[in-house]
Amino acid sequence: MRADRLLQLVALLRQHQRLSASELARRLEVTPRTVVRDIDALSAAGVPVYAERGRRGGYALLPGYRPAAETLTAEESRALFLAVGGQLSTSLGVDRDFQRALRKLSSGLPEEHARSVGHTLDRVLFDPEGWGRVRPGGPVHLPVTLAAVEQDRRLRIGYRSRGAQQVRTRTIDPWGLVQAAGTWYLIAAHRGSPRTYRLDRIQRLEVLSARGHRPPGLDLAAVWQQLRAAWREREAYPIELRVLRGQADLVIRQLGLALAGEPTRRPDGPEHERVSAEVTSLRGAVGVLLGFGDWLEVLDPPELRALMVEIADQARTIHTDPPHLE
Repeated sequence: MRADRLLQLVALLRQHQRLSASELARRLEVTPRTVVRDIDALSAAGVPVYAERGRRGGYALLPGYRPAAETLTAEESRALFLAVGGQLSTSLGVDRDFQRALRKLSSGLPEEHARSVGHTLDRVLFDPEGWGRVRPGGPVHLPVTLAAVEQDRRLRIGYRSRGAQQVRTRTIDPWGLVQAAGTWYLIAAHRGSPRTYRLDRIQRLEVLSARGHRPPGLDLAAVWQQLRAAWREREAYPIELRVLRGQADLVIRQLGLALAGEPTRRPDGPEHERVSAEVTSLRGAVGVLLGFGDWLEVLDPPELRALMVEIADQARTIHTDPPHLE
């Protein structure tokens, strides 16, 4: 790749101070004409490389030139390498390119900074999966979706919405990808309106030859915030829970996507906490809350209390008799 060769060329000039076009060509395994073109490209990019005439002439860098990576402080170096955790590149299918880029950046750092980065990376691990079920890499369609997003190609997908039994086919114009709390979302326009699609709910994906429409100057972060705000403003049901002290964090975490806002908590006697929240589905909340047994009690609304009893009775009825095996 030419980018690799340009980096090698700069490294050779820094190491040997001055080299002829023929010597550079030999070391880079290209023709002298290619070396001249690469030197022109470096000059256009702002690298201070110049030619010296004469029997001992050749190409050289201005004395004192250092790549920008060498001007990073130790703190900036650590922050950079910590911020680009490898799990993201693995999910996107560009792990090898990512590792090569890190090696190149690392080789440009002063030795003491490189040691500091290595010391920190040996002690910090980024894992977006948490303690839950391990999913190798990212969603199966992620690399293909990324390519379609980059090329502005229209997609035809088979998508199963949350709680739906059927897979529906939709033709969409992809605008961008978002990773939020370990979950990948595709922001795309369906019939002109922006929507979010969880990548792990895409059952089929076909990249079409037609070019998708992406509004010029689109601010992906702003669109994401608008879609998320609209989702949070959907019909919500206020609920009140009495939770065994020490379990409120787990209850709130398990409610997860059923929450329509940020829950509030306050003490309720020596052994309990009161949790107030809004949920988007009472039945969805029951599916979570029943699993806590007597660790919590629903105080309000009455219809949620009744639904807890109704679903618990249904579960008890179907599990009282031997299993229905066909």
